[in-house]
Amino acid sequence: MKLSLNPRILCISDPDFANKPYPYAFGCVPKKIELLGTPVLHLNPSQSTFELFKASIEKFKPDLIFGFIQPLNQQKKIAGFLDEFHPVPAINWSLEDPNWVASQKCNYTMIDTSSSFDLWFCNDSKMVPFWKTKAAFMPPGFDDLIYNDFKIDRIFDVSYVGNITFENRDMFWPYLKALAAYGKKTAMCINRPMGLPLLPKPFERLLTSKKNRHFLQSLPFWKCHWGNPINEQEKALLVNKSKIHWGMNRLKGDREWEKTIRNLLPNYPLDKHGLFYQLKGRIFHAVGAGAMALNEYCPELENFFEIGKEIITFEYGEVEDLKEKLSWYLAHDNERKKIARAGYERGRKQHTFSARINQILHIVKNEL
Repeated sequence: MKLSLNPRILCISDPDFANKPYPYAFGCVPKKIELLGTPVLHLNPSQSTFELFKASIEKFKPDLIFGFIQPLNQQKKIAGFLDEFHPVPAINWSLEDPNWVASQKCNYTMIDTSSSFDLWFCNDSKMVPFWKTKAAFMPPGFDDLIYNDFKIDRIFDVSYVGNITFENRDMFWPYLKALAAYGKKTAMCINRPMGLPLLPKPFERLLTSKKNRHFLQSLPFWKCHWGNPINEQEKALLVNKSKIHWGMNRLKGDREWEKTIRNLLPNYPLDKHGLFYQLKGRIFHAVGAGAMALNEYCPELENFFEIGKEIITFEYGEVEDLKEKLSWYLAHDNERKKIARAGYERGRKQHTFSARINQILHIVKNEL
């Protein structure tokens, strides 16, 4: 495909990420496309009708439809529009593979909807062969206008931003306990407090209930700082307050989800533990805010960082490996700061959302 230096782009993206658990995480993408200096028209898939979609294309005359559509129902909706009216190439960049590939509530999958697009970008490299169109691996990045080294005191030894569910809690729990060992020097931004053991499901529901969270957070005896940031700016500030930012890639859903995915993708390569995993955005947020990234190892990381010099990794299933690395790097400030600075510089050169969009457009020019 011959794209001009300033192609006209119709960007289809929901700025609220459809109010999913991380509604603020990726809302910057349409603005990042605009900052390239190219004419952009933005459509929200949750609000658009086919008539608006068609009229916008006919009036704006884009060279490319750039989808950043995450929820499955929105992908299905836009795929239907494209089946009716598809005058220019259309791509989509999905950041929720493989865990949103299928849903028990739908009789269709992401793989079905991908057939309506000309090129599909996914954040799970193992998914590339399974799409019903041309596909390429494209991981998350970070917004360099929000994530920066603020040069403030790093008051937390280690931090983590995420959630645990009843399905994945046994997998996460040994690692969360290792982080919680640092007590008030830990920022554990999850949906339950540390300081209590894992409880039966009804009691866990009380602990993770948003209605109870304000009261629970007011109690004086929780072991760690906890509570998720309410927006991306707060998250960037939290990571700036952290010496080390921790992340894990393994996925575990309920039995029906796993059964559905395994039936849908019988040749999908699970890891040596028989688990799904995806390269998540947390590691890019960590380097973007100047913390040392301590992330669970996955082979894809080798393509983005020099492990041991720009980030540090630990092996899944070896909690002692994590404990030893936490202890060593917290005791050796100069080495930790050297790695954090190298990761920060690599991140700003290659792993911003602006860099990702340029990479996508380069692939579009060569593949379509």
